Amino acid sequence: MAAEIYRDPDLEWLDHVPPVGLVVAPTLLKELGLLPVRQTPIDTGQVAEIIGSELSKPALTDPWAFVEQVLGWEARHVAGAPGGPAIPDELLVALPEHGTTLRPTWAVAELGEGDRRWQLLVRIEAPGVDPDARNALDGWEATPHQRFERLLRDTGVFAGLLISERDERKDGEARYYPEFRLIYAPRGETSGHQSFPIRPMAMVAGRPMLGGLKLLLDRFRLFSDADDRRLPALLKHSRDAQALVSTALAEQVLGALHELLRGLDSAEPALVRELAASRPDHLYEGLLTVLMRLVFVLYAEDRDLLPSRSDARAREI
Repeated sequence: MAAEIYRDPDLEWLDHVPPVGLVVAPTLLKELGLLPVRQTPIDTGQVAEIIGSELSKPALTDPWAFVEQVLGWEARHVAGAPGGPAIPDELLVALPEHGTTLRPTWAVAELGEGDRRWQLLVRIEAPGVDPDARNALDGWEATPHQRFERLLRDTGVFAGLLISERDERKDGEARYYPEFRLIYAPRGETSGHQSFPIRPMAMVAGRPMLGGLKLLLDRFRLFSDADDRRLPALLKHSRDAQALVSTALAEQVLGALHELLRGLDSAEPALVRELAASRPDHLYEGLLTVLMRLVFVLYAEDRDLLPSRSDARAREI
């Protein structure tokens, strides 16, 4: 019987909301000691009171009530919020070729020192708009998610929160499923996003997700913590850490290729050198294929995904 895979309880919330691409590196969270606060019945009850329980009705009729009461945001720090400052023109992106102007619904101010004025843009779509559906909005045919990424990159803010509430038809009746999607789209790099479904946060099973949402987006993370522990720094440092890992892995792969090539050259020098002279691409692709298959097998075996012998002979090998 395969051994149970160890799960870090401090990172349990990431199992519920796995990212697409890189958003926040788990190793960085552990290094900084950033752990979600354990949520209580009071916390889930607060969410339930705001969103209601009827699936046939939109849950986030007042998104500001959610971020204000659950996440602790203050209107004075959020442009476009009820009672807050106006959205500045610098955050509007005109796309005349598409007959569209991209604009955020809110903009969260950057309170730290420096030239940056904004740390997070928020876009709220109308109930029923699927964030991943093309032609869901007038004008440009890009999806709401793609539009928002374009807005983030063109304004240079890079971090954004897309609030949407897609609907599904069942027995002729609409069911609404709201989500908060945290997006990081730095210019010149691949974007990443992490989606937090809202309805489960009103239940016991959704408490880890609610804790994770607060860990990344509550008032303390955005405004009060040390600069290197606030959201913009977490997103950037996660990318920096990933770049270091990628560089190290690239060096290890190259070293492994050289070791494999030396072994083959020792066993069949004439054949290997003939291939190197006449078909170097074929030789390189073959070496790389062997390495990638070895990595796959080792990864799968380490997680007990492939059957393997555990007798004395297997351990000796």
